[in-house]
Amino acid sequence: MAPPPSSTTSWVILSREVRACGDGDGDRGGLVVPEGADLSLDLAVPPRVAALAVSPRVSQAEVDPCARRKSPCVLAIDPSAGLVLLLAPPPPAPADAGRLRSWTDADGKVHMFRVSTIPGPRYFVCDVAARTASHVPDPEGLIFNNDLGVIAAPGGGGNYMVVEYQFIVGGGKATFLCFSSETGVWEKKDVDNPLPRWIWRFCDVVSHGGKLCWVDTAAGLLFCDPFADETDMEYVPLPEGDLAPGHEGGCGYCSERALATRRCVQLSDGKFRCVEMGCASDGAAPKVSMRTLVDLETGVWTLEYAVSFADIWASESYKATKLPEKAPSLALVHPKNPDVLYFFLEDQLFGVDLREKEVVEYEAHKMTLPENARVFSHCVLPMELPPALSAGLFREGAASGVNGVTSASPTSPPSDPNGA
Repeated sequence: MAPPPSSTTSWVILSREVRACGDGDGDRGGLVVPEGADLSLDLAVPPRVAALAVSPRVSQAEVDPCARRKSPCVLAIDPSAGLVLLLAPPPPAPADAGRLRSWTDADGKVHMFRVSTIPGPRYFVCDVAARTASHVPDPEGLIFNNDLGVIAAPGGGGNYMVVEYQFIVGGGKATFLCFSSETGVWEKKDVDNPLPRWIWRFCDVVSHGGKLCWVDTAAGLLFCDPFADETDMEYVPLPEGDLAPGHEGGCGYCSERALATRRCVQLSDGKFRCVEMGCASDGAAPKVSMRTLVDLETGVWTLEYAVSFADIWASESYKATKLPEKAPSLALVHPKNPDVLYFFLEDQLFGVDLREKEVVEYEAHKMTLPENARVFSHCVLPMELPPALSAGLFREGAASGVNGVTSASPTSPPSDPNGA
């Protein structure tokens, strides 16, 4: 068997869930933030999952009870600069926060209470290599957290921009809500809405080639350079897919949304790849296909392969894993080798070379993942590491020996001795 793909590249499978140190188990699995640092990345060689831990300055273990989200999470990344855009829930409000109000019951007894607004989350841009986190001022007019992306400023210098794409259904114009670290303020820019009647739902915002790309796995991709004087939007539709049984002739939007749940669009070897899991019924093997965006200008996608999971199940490499012959959920695309895809199956995460129809990465122990990661593939992200962290990843891989079909120890891998 050829060397596993992960042994030759410096990347990790990053969990979107972030650990707030100080919750009583922050030292479990090596998730410790060194003194004086804002964050730490627990390195893990794929198919294990790496995770970020943050200091109380970024996110406290105890959060406001009214917060919509109870734990910090990764919203977007810019691997070219090692930047991570992080959402952190608000800390508990002071006891005297809000306006004091009262009401009188039937017995004439006066009851006092306070009325306050639901606190909003806080945003940080993290430099993973430097272990620093910069607080982004609270934005006014933010609509959806999952529409936010982060991109490093051209020319380096450590500056960046955080951008949200805001639209109104039926409107041909949209808005960029932008924060620049160089100016330190939020501002709005007018941009086009290529599909005015479409209800955009973005599952990811990708930084690539000096542009941000908003990914809607039902409709397509929106590209824009937020640093340009003229912020023109570029739209690339996704290739047509197979509708699930029962959706033919029904609501077009609903059928396309059902299709979107079986798709993943990510970068691999510098190109956008659209992966689709076919519908499997009555225990039948699903089909997996990949198409590559070969030309951004023309929006042409070419078919790379279409493979039935029946061929994967029949391989000796799959049988060696002792996994059941069940349809898995698509997790992610290898960022350097588009032939290799990763899948969730129950508590397992494994990598498959679709051209060779072989399992190339697998560990026979339960993954430490959020419960919904087994259903929603977007709970993990492929992230190429900055050079400063690559050496630590190689040491971790050599120490744990996790690559390959054979199982490693069922215990958690050791953390990077340098605390990266």
